[in-house]
Amino acid sequence: MQKIAFFYATFPRPTETFVRRELRAVRELGFEPKVYSIWGGQKKWEGFNIECFSLWRLWTLFFWLPYWAWQRPSAFRDVLLALWRKPCPNLQNWNETFLGLGYGLVEAHRMASKQYDVLHGVWATMPATAAYSVSKLIGVPFSMGAHAYDLFRKGGDWLLDEKFEQASMVRTSSNSSGQRLFAHGLNDRKVKVIRRGLSHWPVRASFELSKPNRINLISVGRLVEKKGYFYLLRILSRLSERKNIDFQMKIVGMGPLFRPLEQEIERYGLDKKVILVGSKTEEEIRELFLQADAKLFTGIIASNGDRDGIPNVIPEAMSAGCLILASSFAGASEAFTDGVSGFSFHPQHFEEWTCLLEDFGRNPSKYQRIRKKAQISCRQMFDVSNTARSLIRNFQDIIHRNEKSRS
Repeated sequence: MQKIAFFYATFPRPTETFVRRELRAVRELGFEPKVYSIWGGQKKWEGFNIECFSLWRLWTLFFWLPYWAWQRPSAFRDVLLALWRKPCPNLQNWNETFLGLGYGLVEAHRMASKQYDVLHGVWATMPATAAYSVSKLIGVPFSMGAHAYDLFRKGGDWLLDEKFEQASMVRTSSNSSGQRLFAHGLNDRKVKVIRRGLSHWPVRASFELSKPNRINLISVGRLVEKKGYFYLLRILSRLSERKNIDFQMKIVGMGPLFRPLEQEIERYGLDKKVILVGSKTEEEIRELFLQADAKLFTGIIASNGDRDGIPNVIPEAMSAGCLILASSFAGASEAFTDGVSGFSFHPQHFEEWTCLLEDFGRNPSKYQRIRKKAQISCRQMFDVSNTARSLIRNFQDIIHRNEKSRS
């Protein structure tokens, strides 16, 4: 029986819906990874035991530091040199890196007794650091996820190159993030583009507008710079100037930009048309997508380099039959074919967005084929059963290669 450990920063986390869907899917396929949550989390999830790390165990570093320095001096030297060679990109990453390393030092001996075949860090930050450090200490191969946040924000994670070099497989979910990995010197053998999957396929009652010439719009995501919400408001301001179309926009999510966006909505005079609805559950968001006619995503590259790959909410909106208008930045438009199952625009080309939305409001039947095509292509590209199978095959390949190298 193959034994694999999955490392998460915090599990489960309400906003990380795709990792929960994926874990359910791999379990339904008969694959039972052991789940480790490094920073808090729950000890039980859907009847599944979660191994939550107690931070008090970090006090045992007084024992484990000299122990592993004696047992694995070369591994110690490699990590210390990597930390010395380049500055940490930010305080958060400093904390995550040292917590991941500390976790590895404290837990490696116990991990060795479990006889895992593969260690998998779900994210490239703290979880991959933990998997990398345990791998260095006990010689078990590790793999890692690497998504847009991990790769682009302030130049990426502190030990990114070291983890890439050591990892047997690097999973990402978009071609744009894949290109970033290739720029780090990785090749197709190591980089695996495996989409984030969906497990729910809603049924839309009607593709007609609720009222003639009135469109219900939605945008979902954290209220942060990379989502481009200030460009979204400028698009909506232009749209409000068009006399023969009416709309309502619901912006779902919370974040540091809530108050600035509220002020901009008032400044543009959009307070009767744009609603900041705050955070919603996964089930509530599904229902909001079914009530919406079109989903808008105006993502940009933030000042710190952060950006989205394929935001989960785009395929979710596609599956609900929304008309998709998405930013041409990063990987957002990879989810659909431009002009066939959605539309891709530069976030600052406001007229393109408003012209299409006006036409959609006046001629909704013209866009039914595109919305239905989005549902079909979404099912083909993002079925979590298929993405989970692909992930499992890659784990099995790592195990096979490792067994072959030992023989």
